[in-house]
Amino acid sequence: MKGLRKIVLAASVTVLASAGLGSAQADEVVRIGGVGNYGPVMPVLAAQELKLFEKAGVSVEFTNFKGGSASMEGLAAGEVDLINFFPPGHALAQRRGVKATIVSAGTLTPRGWHIVVGKDSAVSSLKDLAGKKIGVTSNGSTTDFFALWVADQAGGEMTRVPLGGAGLVPNLISGNVDAIVAYPPLSYKVLGAGDGKSLVHLGEAMTPNLPDVWIASDELIENNPDGLQKALVGLYSAIVHMQNNPDWSIDFIANKTGLPREIATEEYNNTFKGLSPDGNLTEDWVAESLKLGTLAGIDDLPPADSMFTARFVPVTTIEP
Repeated sequence: MKGLRKIVLAASVTVLASAGLGSAQADEVVRIGGVGNYGPVMPVLAAQELKLFEKAGVSVEFTNFKGGSASMEGLAAGEVDLINFFPPGHALAQRRGVKATIVSAGTLTPRGWHIVVGKDSAVSSLKDLAGKKIGVTSNGSTTDFFALWVADQAGGEMTRVPLGGAGLVPNLISGNVDAIVAYPPLSYKVLGAGDGKSLVHLGEAMTPNLPDVWIASDELIENNPDGLQKALVGLYSAIVHMQNNPDWSIDFIANKTGLPREIATEEYNNTFKGLSPDGNLTEDWVAESLKLGTLAGIDDLPPADSMFTARFVPVTTIEP
């Protein structure tokens, strides 16, 4: 339940001597938030299905949000403790007084993210988008920051139009926008259906910039570091299991998202195989991500080394 912690009965603890992780305590409830059908977040659901959180000795509650910005709002409101988001968005939240810290990496480059134009569009390069409209999910979202990068590469202003995830493709098809920032698996669906064509694959065009990271509230880090560590063990153990078991993973993706198996396979090969297996991250990667914030006119960004901690990584994983 949002905003409320569940009580974990002490009698239900499981000793994990072989993993050296100890047992779940009443204060080791971690509330995770994110977009449930977004590739880097889905391992949370996989970890629940594989009972990896339970094996790691932690109780996890998952809240599904409509987007990264909504996830950050949930963290700021104290509804969740750990979310998947983007460093520049995190920097904006810090400016508003949200006390949170990046604790691990999701993906290093935006694999599977595409700038998509209409199937009959005459646009053939990023420079052709100068002065045009580009669809994003919401203001301050990861799609919004990537649109700013596109405008910078195009060498001219663009109008960023917030459409919500569900509105991106319909507005592209109708011609209300000239391009969209398409994230996986939406990008695979629109390109596979022939409703648009890729102008650029951001996963290949951009340097490592941490398009998604895991961000914990400072309260969780200070008051329940063991619970956080165990939650990360469950999460990254699910990632490693999925990377080592493609058939199980593709079935899982298809079942959870309703995607056709061929699209689920593409999601697996492009997104899941590119997820960090241990959460490790560097200051340089965080700094590169924050450069996108400067494109949004944020001139007082916090230094990269103040936005993350390497205390909890690399994560040592366990098997189901």
